[in-house]
Amino acid sequence: MELLKEFVNSEVWKVYEPYVVSLILGGLIGVEREFKKQREKKASFGGVRTFTLISLFGTLSGALSSHFGLPVVSVSLFGLILLIGISEFLERAPGLTSEISGIITYLIGLLCYTGNYQLSALLTISVLAILSFKKQMHSFVKHLTLEDLYAFLKFAAVTVVIYPLLPDTSFYGVNPREVWTMVVVISSIDFLGYILTKFAGEKGVLIAGLIGGLVSSTAVTATFSPLAKINPVLTKEYAAGIVGASAIMFPRMTVLAAIVSPHFAKYLIVPSVVAFSFGVFYAYWLTKKSSERQTQVNVNNPFELSTAFKFGLFYAFILFISREALEYFGNLGLYTVAALSGLSDVDPLTLSVSKLFASGAVMLIPGIIAVLLSAFVNTLFKWFLTFSMGTKELFKLTTPGFVLLAVGEVIGVLLLYLIV
Repeated sequence: MELLKEFVNSEVWKVYEPYVVSLILGGLIGVEREFKKQREKKASFGGVRTFTLISLFGTLSGALSSHFGLPVVSVSLFGLILLIGISEFLERAPGLTSEISGIITYLIGLLCYTGNYQLSALLTISVLAILSFKKQMHSFVKHLTLEDLYAFLKFAAVTVVIYPLLPDTSFYGVNPREVWTMVVVISSIDFLGYILTKFAGEKGVLIAGLIGGLVSSTAVTATFSPLAKINPVLTKEYAAGIVGASAIMFPRMTVLAAIVSPHFAKYLIVPSVVAFSFGVFYAYWLTKKSSERQTQVNVNNPFELSTAFKFGLFYAFILFISREALEYFGNLGLYTVAALSGLSDVDPLTLSVSKLFASGAVMLIPGIIAVLLSAFVNTLFKWFLTFSMGTKELFKLTTPGFVLLAVGEVIGVLLLYLIV
């Protein structure tokens, strides 16, 4: 072990390190391309040896350019592109994915020479993900609608235009630019869940509920509750999907809190994990003896401009009213705002309390209780939806799950009292 440490810290290793890292990263991309070639049994550019050598070629080009100047890189890159072009012409393989990957692998090898291994590794992982998830990416695009594309483009354009125009100053404790930043963050997280629902397609009810819960557990409840009337034989599965979606809300709240205040999220994770575990365990227990039928959750594209503006206004209002309630009524005022916010959406309250905690306006335990109270009221609202939109049987089956979520919150807070 000491000998290995000595070698890693030696001048010899520093000379060879870029080449070793380059060989490993190029080899990883090459393994994926080789696997694809053998699986599909089609002619395509390169394999494990080719991509490893391309990465090493990039590193060598970087080393030589430090002695002979940048034209070495230009000439070597041009030579590689020429060779790839000849290979493409001779093999006449469809598509250019492997060829483009080869050029990127060269640049990753070149980057390794500069010693920027973290970025090199990140790019390699990104390339591997793009190459490996070909089928899922095609499936996602296949399920996209024209409205989805328009919504995304409009939101992206308006974000670029609006963000720089918003004043970076506080008005009654609310910073417009920070509010819009949170709008972008929330929409991006929701869009990730939206993408997962597109990738997943039709899955088992519980899985569909968990994935849909990343976007909106209320949307899952509103989707599954009426289906219990249409397919009463699947009521148990729908109940599991609803409770599972409600359980996934807790880790989601923790992630949102971590974006604003990692220290606050570190403590929020305790009750969140307890409540999530209780809910998921009950959901799994409901479905373990039942046949797992396929279903799909109906969720709206979160990049709709109207949705983004509404969230921004609601978040700004909750942040303002929370600050005022704290100032005039103390923690009781914050709890009232939390409960009212939970009737609509827990995200604005979670972000607001995290920001108030980061600024020192609210203490840890009251802040945690406020967030969990908002989640509890939101859970009660979904419980009411199962009764009003679903059946008595669905209401009966979801009741223990929702009770377990509430019990998990209480146990989590008690554990926090012991920890803090």
